[in-house]
Amino acid sequence: MSNTVSESDYSSRQRLFAGAIAIASFSALAVQPALGEGSYMENLGAMLRFFTIWGNVGACIVMAAIAFGLRVSPKVLASLATMLAVIALVYWGLLAGEHHPTGADRVTNQFHHTIIPAAVIAWWFAFTPPSTGSLGAVPAIMVPPLSYGAFAVVLGELTGFYAYFFLDPPSLGWGQFLINNVVLAAFFALLGAGLVALKRRFGRSA
Repeated sequence: MSNTVSESDYSSRQRLFAGAIAIASFSALAVQPALGEGSYMENLGAMLRFFTIWGNVGACIVMAAIAFGLRVSPKVLASLATMLAVIALVYWGLLAGEHHPTGADRVTNQFHHTIIPAAVIAWWFAFTPPSTGSLGAVPAIMVPPLSYGAFAVVLGELTGFYAYFFLDPPSLGWGQFLINNVVLAAFFALLGAGLVALKRRFGRSA
C-alpha cells in the first residue's frame, strides 16, 4: 500500500467532513485566547504551552489539508489519532477533576478535549485504509510526545512554568519525572499500536 493517500482516495463527502472538523477546531482555537484576561496574543502564546493545543492545531492542519485534497501519510494520521486519544484520556482521567471552566471557556474546553478528538479519531477510523502493521506506525506515533516532552522541559527550565503536574521535575524530582516519562511513552506506543491494530481489524477495507 502507498505511504500516502491522495485526493482521489476520498469522496467529496469525506473531504467535507474533514473540512468541518478543521473549521470546528480552528474556531475553538481562535476563540480561546479571547477568553483570558491578557491580550489576545499573550493568551495565544500561553495556550501553546499545552499539549492539548498542539494536538488541536495538528487536527486543524491535517483535516484542512485533507479537505483541500493534499496528501497525508497514513502514519501521520495514526500519530494524530493517538495524540488526540491521549489528550482526551489524560484530561478526563487525571485533570478534569481539578479543572472547572465556565461559560464560553467550558464550551471551547469540550471542543479541545472531547469533540475534536472524537471527531478526528472517528474520521480516521471510518474513512482511511487500514495500515499493514501496528509496529510500523510506532516511530511516527512517538514524535509528538517526545517533541513536546523536550519542549516542556526547556520551557520549564527557562520560565518555571510546567503545564502538567506529572511533568514537573522541581516538584517530582528527576527520578519520578523520568519514570513518568517512560510510563507516558509506553502508554503512547501501546495505545497507538492498539488503535492501528483495531483499525486494521475493524476499520474500512482498503
